[in-house]
Amino acid sequence: MRPYLKNIFLLCLLPLLFACEGLMRNAETPRNPAGDHFIPPTNPGIVFQNLENAFHYRESTIYNRCFADSLTSGKNYRFEPAMVKAVVFPPGWTVNDEEQYFQQLLAACHSDSLLSLTITDDEIPGSDEGDSIAYQINYNIIARHNRQGVDKIFNGQSHIKLVRNNHNYWVIYYWQDMALSSDATWSDLKTFF
Repeated sequence: MRPYLKNIFLLCLLPLLFACEGLMRNAETPRNPAGDHFIPPTNPGIVFQNLENAFHYRESTIYNRCFADSLTSGKNYRFEPAMVKAVVFPPGWTVNDEEQYFQQLLAACHSDSLLSLTITDDEIPGSDEGDSIAYQINYNIIARHNRQGVDKIFNGQSHIKLVRNNHNYWVIYYWQDMALSSDATWSDLKTFF
């Protein structure tokens, strides 16, 4: 009778071992979803930090989330370019154009190449109207891309207006780009890509 009990015990233990298979596997490398580097922009300055993070971590979803859409913010995004160097800036630039340009920029920059954005406040926000605010920023972009005959350093100044969306996050709804010198601007970068 004893060998019979031993066999029953082993048969009962067998499903338990298979159930624990997940505990015995090698650990998988954790996934790095794009949202990991997105900081909820509960104050306006975080939007600029998210723009910098989008370049640093090469994550287009971070970049895309910095802009207003009419469904969540009640405002349509508008971009007014600086005078561009080589080509005519496309009229009616939209959030979709922002997304496409940034994805093409990322595709043209090898993973080991330098891609950075540095933003500094030129002026303290001029007016806080509750749900909207304006900033004047200076920027420097270094993009070591693989396109021939295209600038790799971009400098300028932008007048940017932000609004709170229905998630209570700040987003950009108006962007006016301006040249500070003969350097290529962010507008040039957008036209090149």
